[in-house]
Amino acid sequence: MYIQTFSLECNDAPSMASEIDRLFSENTPSLVIGYGNADLPFNELQHGLSAFTAPYFISSSCLGALLCDGSTVDAGCQLALFCVNDDGGAYGVGSADASCYSAFEAGAIALQNALNNAGRPYESPALIWCALPPGEEERILEGFASIVGTQVPIFGGSMADNTVSGDWTTVTKDACGPHTVVVAVMYPSTPLGVSYSSGYKPTDTLFEATKAKGRQLQQLNNSGASTVYNKATNNLIAQQLYGGQILGLTSSAPLGRPVELDNGAVNYLLCHPDSVDESGALHVFSEVEEGEELVLMEGSISSLTSRAERVINNAVMLLPENRKPVGVLMIYCAGCRLMVGDEINFMLNSLQEKFPALPICGPFTFGEQGRFLDGKNRHGNLMISAVVFSQ
Repeated sequence: MYIQTFSLECNDAPSMASEIDRLFSENTPSLVIGYGNADLPFNELQHGLSAFTAPYFISSSCLGALLCDGSTVDAGCQLALFCVNDDGGAYGVGSADASCYSAFEAGAIALQNALNNAGRPYESPALIWCALPPGEEERILEGFASIVGTQVPIFGGSMADNTVSGDWTTVTKDACGPHTVVVAVMYPSTPLGVSYSSGYKPTDTLFEATKAKGRQLQQLNNSGASTVYNKATNNLIAQQLYGGQILGLTSSAPLGRPVELDNGAVNYLLCHPDSVDESGALHVFSEVEEGEELVLMEGSISSLTSRAERVINNAVMLLPENRKPVGVLMIYCAGCRLMVGDEINFMLNSLQEKFPALPICGPFTFGEQGRFLDGKNRHGNLMISAVVFSQ
């Protein structure tokens, strides 16, 4: 097992496809996962890769992709490629169009296609890595579980664009578009380490979701959700109490759902308020159940930039003894990316110093999927995750 990473500039789609062919002219990877700026000509790129034989997908990321390896430190790659070379393993990519099926069905179909393409249609993989259209990620995860059960770790992120306008895309050999559900299944010949976390800490402010449906929070503590949230955050959204976009304002103060682990520790699955409607309801990027307890969380630029190193360290520590990490797929929330601004470069430079020559690659996403140590796969917001490959 070894990992290669590449950063490509896009003058035009044919030249980028030609460069990809050149990179792999002597060695075809077992799997290629790519992330790039939402302005990439994805349809043309798919056409240019029609003869490419490796299983692959390329998904859009907010303001480009992150790449940190021995020679590159870049938080705005036009296209970053993470290439798994593992002759002893098996890998497959599958997709489905969520505009043609329900989200549940699209998840099930995409995963079954990936299993078939890996040549392991009846064997659960060691890991599922996905790129999902934002909106119904919870249903897609249920679709995955209908095929392989709930024990297989699911990691990945929701597609993103640069302006939250729906211009996200994922491309595979067989599919391209904003509604594409993509799954890569992995049967590696060496162990993986995984970690899923956030860079936020809980405050003493607790809420009960007294009226909620799906991704709409109508009441907190039996009062209008936007009013209660605004008071708890010292008038953070005072200008948007009855309508408006609040995505950027609330990145520092999301809502957290406590998840108690077997050892008594508590992790928090975050929920990001993105807008307020005319009734004063909060719209969020992940589902909330009525009656659920929510905790007001707080984060800072320093906590969000230091968390990436801790998440990678946690994943490395879960590798068996004497296993050397050889590459990291990392998911970093786009909301966190926008909040930290230019400090993202400090974060990546620190990662390169801490993990010299270890390839680290990933997107900035509009939703994050991962598994806590309690063994359950979840969809959250403002989260960070890492999957570490070993030698």
